[in-house]
Amino acid sequence: MKKTLLAIVLLFAFQAINGQVFTARLMTYNLLNYRNSTNDCNGNTNSASAKDVRLDTILRYAEPHIVVFNEVGASANNAQYLLNNALNSGGGSLWSTTNYTNNSFSSLTNVIAYRNDLFGVLKQDVITHDLSGTPLVRVVDAVRFYYKDPLLNAQSDTVTFTLIGAHFKAGSGTSNSSVRNLMANAVIDYIDNECQDENVFLLGDFNMYSSSESAYQSLVGGATFRFEDPISSSGNWNNNSSFASIHTQSTRSSTSNSCFSGGGLDDRFDQILCSEEVLDGEDGMVYVPSSYLALGNDGAHFNSSVNSGTNFSVSANVLSALYNLSDHLPVVADFEIDQQVLNAEEWELPKLPNPLYQPFSFEGYYHSWSLSVYNMQGGLVFEKRQGASAVLDGLPKGIYTAVWRKNGWAKPAKLMVW
Repeated sequence: MKKTLLAIVLLFAFQAINGQVFTARLMTYNLLNYRNSTNDCNGNTNSASAKDVRLDTILRYAEPHIVVFNEVGASANNAQYLLNNALNSGGGSLWSTTNYTNNSFSSLTNVIAYRNDLFGVLKQDVITHDLSGTPLVRVVDAVRFYYKDPLLNAQSDTVTFTLIGAHFKAGSGTSNSSVRNLMANAVIDYIDNECQDENVFLLGDFNMYSSSESAYQSLVGGATFRFEDPISSSGNWNNNSSFASIHTQSTRSSTSNSCFSGGGLDDRFDQILCSEEVLDGEDGMVYVPSSYLALGNDGAHFNSSVNSGTNFSVSANVLSALYNLSDHLPVVADFEIDQQVLNAEEWELPKLPNPLYQPFSFEGYYHSWSLSVYNMQGGLVFEKRQGASAVLDGLPKGIYTAVWRKNGWAKPAKLMVW
């Protein structure tokens, strides 16, 4: 049994190398009037500086690689605020945002942020009008990304995908649903006529109450192109406890703060859809089963606040940040990207003293790696996160298995501890 456990540890580590995949996490999040002041949402009820601190907490927990933000105030400066105060807080530079887009009349727009060490932009478009030429209520952003495969220099040789970020018209009733359908048809028309990729994603606040709504059917039921729901959860989402685990709005039941909607979790507004090719893994990307999550939703807070009673789906500080930042929850989903073969000789591990004498401080260039140490029985006895410092101390002398991880790769090595 002991040998079996250790073998499993080594098997998973070697599979991460020889399986040639990188797992990309996509995220969509409605920030609720980020740096946009209204009568209800202002400095007193929706502090921008407080939102930045809370967003930093959430992003550090979720660890996404590409994020679509909705409800960002209509100023190019606001993307820089997101970079400085949340995404690259602490002086980092791994995050970038795509170019600012908007129409001439909307006070809210989207911001798409991405890890520039992992992805690059090939093309950026903006969808501004419906098929009749009338301006959409808000612009839709379409970005063509390429994955920066560590063994490839040419962009044309790696996996590419198109990511579309949208914030559909809010409100119930036929008139609002019709406006959403105009945007949905504009998105499909763009994919039919402009999109070069088989891997296509749609992220954002859909503001749709049911999968039978005309706009949703335009997205998932088209004759030329159709999106797929990775979790196959069609139905009447609104105020339906059957969908309690995937509801994203509202984070609170009370309306004591006029900026935030109340009513508790009872709507599936925020979603991530993908093309059929992504589900089938036909073009270098594939959905990771069970990775689609509404962060902070434990499935037990239907029609109540996410922080009511107990909620152990995230840590207490993350739950507090989710409750106080927005009346929406973020949604994440993971997608594996095919990589080229990486030989052991091409991937140099950090050099450690041999044997390693305790206490040993992992500082300096060790920050860019994560490290998990297992005993010979396969038990995890030490862990250091990527980007963090840590001190190894207190382990019995002997031989251990160290699994190093960096940017989706993993590699095991023998570690002698004294």
